[in-house]
Amino acid sequence: MTNALSLYLDALRFGAAFAVFVSHYATGRISGGLFWQFDGGRTAVLVFFVLSGFVIAWVSDTRERTLEDYGLSRIARLYSVIIPAFLLTAALDSVGKAVDPRLYGPEWGHSMAHPVIDYALSALFLGESWTMRVLPGFNVPYWSLNYEAWYYALFAVATFLRGRPRIAALIMAALLAGPRILLLLPVWLMGVAAWRWRAALPRRLGLPLVFVCLAGFIALEALGGERLFWHPSSGLLPPDFSAYDFVLGALVALLIIGLANVRLPMPARRFEGLVRGLAGTSFGLYLLHYPLLNFFGTVVPGPPDGALHRVLVFGLALGGALGLASLIEPRKGALKAQLRTVLHILLGKPPPPAVARQRLS
Repeated sequence: MTNALSLYLDALRFGAAFAVFVSHYATGRISGGLFWQFDGGRTAVLVFFVLSGFVIAWVSDTRERTLEDYGLSRIARLYSVIIPAFLLTAALDSVGKAVDPRLYGPEWGHSMAHPVIDYALSALFLGESWTMRVLPGFNVPYWSLNYEAWYYALFAVATFLRGRPRIAALIMAALLAGPRILLLLPVWLMGVAAWRWRAALPRRLGLPLVFVCLAGFIALEALGGERLFWHPSSGLLPPDFSAYDFVLGALVALLIIGLANVRLPMPARRFEGLVRGLAGTSFGLYLLHYPLLNFFGTVVPGPPDGALHRVLVFGLALGGALGLASLIEPRKGALKAQLRTVLHILLGKPPPPAVARQRLS
């Protein structure tokens, strides 16, 4: 992947995370319905899925060539943010419910009946398996991580195992994930295909393909987006599922293929650094913003549609999520190293080179 393509995908990644933030901020109980016309949160999640498939295919081809490297990287990536997010959600939920329990009821998507079980199932990414709808407290965006984690696992099995173990592991993982999660797997695999097929496109067609995909997306959204498609209702289907999910996934995957075949202009170094820095907070912003939004929407005085309330809630939630993410996300490298050390001890293998050097010094 070129440095330019990586930068543009970083911008798309942060843009998708920010779109999810704005879509949740726009709700009536948070901002009195400011930006009510904007409802791009689920669209942004589908963009995340395609980007994830592309990046995972890239790293497995270039940097994470073994099951150990790949698995430790995915676990560190997820839990370096999930654990702080769980702690933050539980703490803010407790205070927020004490201030105004009306905003923490099940009608707002808050899991209340069995909180310990809900957090445990969420930690194992079983919250969306089969007919379950479980969230870790008042953290609604977490639903998509149940999908993402199982796609990581299924890809690992298909890539790194062989023969009967691969078949058995794929069947086991598919049964644990359930049909709801498997139904959106093709969207994620479109990202994998974009990486694998990016070089098949003649370079002269890259720019036209980018324009066609952008025009197609704009036209689709202008005509109604998801509302153009039939939404079947079943407990075995993903939330708001329709054929739109596959159309959007194909457009994003083709857009990435087009970008990979265009000479992309690079901005000034300062702007590039800003984009990289913001992109590095995307996962934290996605997972931390909702409990912060609901908490500040509860404790900040004034009606939700009041100007001061809107500004304070927006600034405190966004600033808090970005600030915490900038502290949390860099820890994934250290967590991966610690996990590798533990794994080597359990398997009776020599310590990783860094640990061995540290012991000799």
